[in-house]
Amino acid sequence: MLTKNELTAKIEALPRVDIAHTPTPLEEMTRLRERLQDDGNTVPQIFVKREDMTGLAYGGNKARHYEFEMPHVVDQGYDTLINIMDYHSNNARMTAAAANKAGMRYILVLKHAAHRKIQGNLLIDKLLGAELHLLDQFQSENADEYAANLKSQLEAEGAKVYWLQEHLFPRVVGMVGFVRCGLELLDQIEEMGLENIHIYGVAGRSLCGLILTAKNLGLDWRFTGVTVNYDMPLGEYIFQHSDDIRDLLDLPITFEESDMRVLDQFVGEGYGMLTPEVIEAIKLSAQTDAIMLDPNYTGTVMAALLDDIREGNVSADETVIFLHTGGLPALFTFANELAR
Repeated sequence: MLTKNELTAKIEALPRVDIAHTPTPLEEMTRLRERLQDDGNTVPQIFVKREDMTGLAYGGNKARHYEFEMPHVVDQGYDTLINIMDYHSNNARMTAAAANKAGMRYILVLKHAAHRKIQGNLLIDKLLGAELHLLDQFQSENADEYAANLKSQLEAEGAKVYWLQEHLFPRVVGMVGFVRCGLELLDQIEEMGLENIHIYGVAGRSLCGLILTAKNLGLDWRFTGVTVNYDMPLGEYIFQHSDDIRDLLDLPITFEESDMRVLDQFVGEGYGMLTPEVIEAIKLSAQTDAIMLDPNYTGTVMAALLDDIREGNVSADETVIFLHTGGLPALFTFANELAR
């Protein structure tokens, strides 16, 4: 086990730039609780950790990631970033903003993006000046080869290129950022006198960072992770990197699959495909506590949380903390479906 000061020192030993607006608020969702109680449910206190308020081009959890990512890249002398993402990616948008802050050239290869309407995250990418390569469905199947060719061309022109998908650090840096977030969250929990903590979030790297904080400090926080797509197995995406993050931060304890209860039944037809449950979650959060959720990530997590409450899977003595990881520009990509 570590003390809070010892864990803080391990995080502060890494280079970091101030990009995110932190600390982010921990806000109670009292109206949502009342609405669910009115429907006859037993409802715990529900708080939301507002990672949507980190700034950096509409906010989100990636702002914490890039506080550590950008100095890591810049200090090695790279001047150009290449990133491969889907057309409505939040990562793509926030990487563009972070690259601008660092003064780096940003090449963005977007899958399934050809002939899309320029709105949502794609619009923000364009406004931020990302050099966009909008792939059609056929090209998207060979996106890695496309990016590799781009990298070779840029290097022949004298650029020093950091292709994000080629490196290990981008796969663990989100965990680093959220170990730091976990320390911040612990201060807020202690200040508010909250107990019996149960955190709901996307089953991903940010949640793993919070798990690392809890385990290394000996906290009894519980975690429920919600999957949002079918084509990113958690073993490959997060769990295979448990030793990498332990070694990077020199931690006595790392995370295991059993540390996170995983709910995978809320994806629907796939990533970026709205379900009735997600639509209801978005509207209910907005119409109670004026918390705006996104269609791909936080809307899916809230749908899972609502189902857990209605099914009696959350006890009244728990304190639920909903991790709001941002993604709000994607709302406008789904305007027709959400306005019905």
